[in-house]
Amino acid sequence: MTALKTFLMFALLGGLILFAGFSNSMGSPSYSQLKLDANRIPWTHLTFESKSFMADVTAQLQLESMSADDVKAALLKNKQGDALPIPNTGAYKLTSKTLMDIIGRSPIKMDNQVWFDPSDATALGRIRLRLGEDEQKKEYRFTKQGVFRHRKEPKDDQEAKQGPDKWTDEKDTFYAYDLPELGCTNVSERLLLVYIASTAKELENDKPLSLCIFGKRQLFQVQLTSAGSENIEVDYVEKKQQTEQRRQAKIKAHKIVLESRPLKSDLEEAENFSFLGFQKNIAFFIDPESNLPIQLSGEIPRAGNSTLKLQKAQLK
Repeated sequence: MTALKTFLMFALLGGLILFAGFSNSMGSPSYSQLKLDANRIPWTHLTFESKSFMADVTAQLQLESMSADDVKAALLKNKQGDALPIPNTGAYKLTSKTLMDIIGRSPIKMDNQVWFDPSDATALGRIRLRLGEDEQKKEYRFTKQGVFRHRKEPKDDQEAKQGPDKWTDEKDTFYAYDLPELGCTNVSERLLLVYIASTAKELENDKPLSLCIFGKRQLFQVQLTSAGSENIEVDYVEKKQQTEQRRQAKIKAHKIVLESRPLKSDLEEAENFSFLGFQKNIAFFIDPESNLPIQLSGEIPRAGNSTLKLQKAQLK
C-alpha cells in the first residue's frame, strides 16, 4: 500500500511539472526573426502633419546610410555592458524631428536619432533631445546585457535657456535585461517601427510580427498586425532628383496596427509605450504600390486622437 501511494505521489508530481512546463511554453511569446531589405524603402525624407483644434503636430523623418567608421564616431562610448558590434558594411540612421503644439502647453520639440542594422532593425545607439518642456538630452548605447544611458538636464531655469552643451545635471544609468530569458531574438527601437512596417514582407502576407522594442527605460513586446485595407485620401508633394509633382488620390492603403505590453524590468512602475507622441491606438498606413507610409495615427495625451498625414516625400 505504501509503495502504491509513493508511486501515485511521484506520478502526480511529474504530471504537474509537465503541465507547468507546457503552460509556460504556451505563455511565452515567440518573437519574429526579421530579414529586412532596405532597398524596399523608396524615400530619404518624409514630412507629416496633423492639424486639429487641440493640437498641431509636425513630424519629419530622414533615413541615411552610414559607413562603419562614421557610425562608430557618432555612438556613445558605453561604460557598462558589451556594446553591440557595428556591421562591417556600416549601418543606417533614422532621424525624426517632431514639433507638438498642444493647446494649453508650451510647444514641445523632440529630436531623435537612431543608428541600426538595416537587415534586422537591431538598434545600436540613439540620441533623444527634448526642448520646450521637461528639457533633456539622453544618449544610449545598446549592449548585449542591456542599454547604457547618459542623461543631461539643465540644473535650473537659467541653464534651461541655454543649449544642451551648457547643461550640468548629468547621470549615467544602465537598464539591464536578459534576452535569452525573455526570448528576444534582438532588440529594436520605437522609431524603427515605421521602417519595419514598410519593409517586412510578413505583414504583406498577413502574418503578425512580434518584436522586442526598447522604450525609454525598458523593453516591450510589440506586435504589428495586418488589419486589412482602408481607403485613404492623399495629397502630398513627391520629389525625385530635380522633378517635383503633387499627388492627389484615394489609395487603398495597407493598415498595420500596433499593440504593446511591458516586459520584465527592474522599474518600480512600468512606463507608457509611445511612438512619435502617440500612446494608444497606434496604426500605420502603407501604400502597397510605392511602400510609402502615407498616414500614421493614434492617441496623443491631452490632444486626443490625431492623424499624421504625409505632406512631402523625397524619393531616392
